Amino acid sequence: PRPPNSFFVFRKEYSRLNARGPKANRSRRKSSDIKSKGLSRRAGDAWKALPQSEIDYWQARAEEEKVMHARAHPAYRYQP
Repeated sequence: PRPPNSFFVFRKEYSRLNARGPKANRSRRKSSDIKSKGLSRRAGDAWKALPQSEIDYWQARAEEEKVMHARAHPAYRYQP
């Protein structure tokens, strides 16, 4: 797997803080799919509204993740 970029690091944290449980009247899978789509959309909107200073913070976090990924997978090479 590729190391996450700054948006994916942000989205992971955003999802952790903003996820809601499935609604009682829907199947778990359907609710999960709907929740995920809505959560992704809200995370994207939140990302676009961030000031540059916060984007810089998430970019630094992504660089840390990249270093950890390189240590965990030393032979990894991106191959599109």
